Amino acid sequence: LKDRKIDPLLTPTTKKLQDGTRVVARQLATDIFPDMLTATASPPTLPDLQKLVPKVGAKVLGALSNQMANVVDDLQNDLADPSRRIPQRITQQTEDLVQEARNVFLETPEGIQGPKYTVVAQLSEKVTNDGDNDNNDNDTNDMTAAGGISTITEIRDYEGYMVASTTMGKLGEPSNDIASGGAAFNALAAYLFGGNSMGKIMEMTTPVTTTSLGEMRFYLPTTGDNNNNNAAIPEPIQQESDFETGAVQLVSIPPARLAVRKFTGFVTEGEITRQRQALLEALTSSSSSYELDIEHGAPIPYLVFQYNPPYTLPMVRRNEIAVPIRQTVEVDLKSEWGK
Repeated sequence: LKDRKIDPLLTPTTKKLQDGTRVVARQLATDIFPDMLTATASPPTLPDLQKLVPKVGAKVLGALSNQMANVVDDLQNDLADPSRRIPQRITQQTEDLVQEARNVFLETPEGIQGPKYTVVAQLSEKVTNDGDNDNNDNDTNDMTAAGGISTITEIRDYEGYMVASTTMGKLGEPSNDIASGGAAFNALAAYLFGGNSMGKIMEMTTPVTTTSLGEMRFYLPTTGDNNNNNAAIPEPIQQESDFETGAVQLVSIPPARLAVRKFTGFVTEGEITRQRQALLEALTSSSSSYELDIEHGAPIPYLVFQYNPPYTLPMVRRNEIAVPIRQTVEVDLKSEWGK
């Protein structure tokens, strides 16, 4: 306390909150406030909004009408057997509210499905402000740019899964526009909440994925039989073009091995750049036995996973950046040259 060093007194949880608060403060100062000034200087043009809003708005209204129809059906069923169904509904709604309240403070939200994966390895290193190395699997916040704490890189094997996908701009061109990102999210949410060929309302899933190609994806759990595992997934409502902003497509994501790095706070372009650089440096370190799974000279693709609802405290949020990798193959140069 005399030296104003409180870190040794902190519990792992309070230390994590302290690190997360520092990350958020840095993001606000270096990314968010400057981006807000830039956005106010060049807001979206009226023609762009006129083109985008009606298409997505129609899907959202369609989803809302389906939800209202389901609410009316549930109400009629409750009135048919009020002594049994109404107490059950009150109990379920109470449990849902308690769970949502917990999710405000949780790194990974409860009760939400996501793609299945297996952690096959970890590349971890912690560098404190005094320069000492300290491996600690509880630290998942990145403070590298501020001279603080490095994070754990996980090597994960993902099973194949289905997603609902849409573009946030022109295909293959990343979009930083807030309106386009919001429109993409609303289009996928509308599909999930009843704006589909079956009028089926599905549960929200996690994470929300964005790609370096400007796509946004929602994970879709499959419940069909072994011969037709996607039977329960409804088709999107027909659109003019599969490549316009807000057009939803069903995409099968193949199994993959990914290097994944966690970070907290907000997902800003500056933070993505910092995390991507740190992830690539971890993979190219002499101790790593993994390399990027891309062709020589090709752009490095990446995925950003966001796990939390918007009301989760920023300093405890779970975000991740991932790149495709493969195991490096050691070559015996002596035998190779001998050939």
